[in-house]
Amino acid sequence: MNQATTTADAAPAAAKPQPYLSPAAKRRQAWLWVHRWLGIILLIPMAVLGVTGSAQVWPEETEALLNPQREVAATADPAAISETHIANAREALADYGPIVRIELGAEGEPIIASTAGYADPPFGIGAPGGMTRQAYVDPDSAAVIDNTDSAGGFMWYMHFIHGLFLIPGIGRQIVGIMGLFLTISAVTGIYVFWPGFKRMFAALKWQKRDGKMLNIHRQSGFLLSIVLIIEAITGAWISFPGFFAMLVEPGVEQPERRRGGGGPEGTLLEAEDAAWMVALTSATSAYDGRPTGITAPTAESGAWTVTLAGDGMDATATVPLDGGAVSIEESPARAGPPPPATRAQAVSSWMRGVHYATIGGIVWELLVFISGIVMTFLAISGIYIWGKRELVGKKKRKA
Repeated sequence: MNQATTTADAAPAAAKPQPYLSPAAKRRQAWLWVHRWLGIILLIPMAVLGVTGSAQVWPEETEALLNPQREVAATADPAAISETHIANAREALADYGPIVRIELGAEGEPIIASTAGYADPPFGIGAPGGMTRQAYVDPDSAAVIDNTDSAGGFMWYMHFIHGLFLIPGIGRQIVGIMGLFLTISAVTGIYVFWPGFKRMFAALKWQKRDGKMLNIHRQSGFLLSIVLIIEAITGAWISFPGFFAMLVEPGVEQPERRRGGGGPEGTLLEAEDAAWMVALTSATSAYDGRPTGITAPTAESGAWTVTLAGDGMDATATVPLDGGAVSIEESPARAGPPPPATRAQAVSSWMRGVHYATIGGIVWELLVFISGIVMTFLAISGIYIWGKRELVGKKKRKA
């Protein structure tokens, strides 16, 4: 009797029968597996893209917040530049080369003097001419209020991490592939957690059995899923402009976006501080407009270039070094990039506007900003939920 009992005890326990799953439940389980593993694989990219994307919704305001030393009086007018402003900027930039460009912004903005490219930017990413040095000058006091590189600041990193992962060459394509994977992750998340229209509001209520993290994960992901999908698709479009342009308008190539910077092309001619003012005076005498910038001459051009803003028109004044007549080239004033010439370019421009929230107003700006934070949270919380369930499951199996 005891021997039989011992033998029976030693026999392996019968395997528990697996619960029956309908075909719909099996499909949902399969897509849950895809959703979970995409979240695990994309944890770091999702978190990085989310934070850096949110940081770029209000770039000018963020830059001003991070650099309060650049603030000048609202009535300060950069167009009232003098030799003193130029001399102070030149002294501040002496270790980096001569000034090649002076930006004269709107009232309430500092004067910005820039050198030519003097070093490679971080990670070799940036304008073809290299990293420049910039001096910010207060129009009222003529004091240099900031002296910094054109690359390597906080917003520079936010932009190039978000767009390239700081990987030159193939970084944009990697980000584009991440965008496609994020789209799949968002769509599978909607499919897995979709309760149906009738139970949609009930499903969004706080479920005590799910715990805080899962509740917030489900609710935030569901509410902002459409925004996340739009941001992922537009991001992929930006990363592969040629491919998507071909889909929109076959046979039309999407031109590469040019990056300016680095100063004028050619052999720079160093000029005295007074010469800058002479060129500016000559340009404003020849054209009735507000100066917005001055570019130093090169041996090849033999002339200064002064940009001015007139009444509904922009103008470029070419001031010869030999004292010849100033030539003026006018164009209708516009803000932003030139209007698209093709349907593919128009769609691409719209995609960029949607992705960076430059169109859509304050409501879309807020949604994009919040969605970036939520995407970071979804990546972290998804891993937390999965890890916690795995840990609890192991404990139950051991028990």
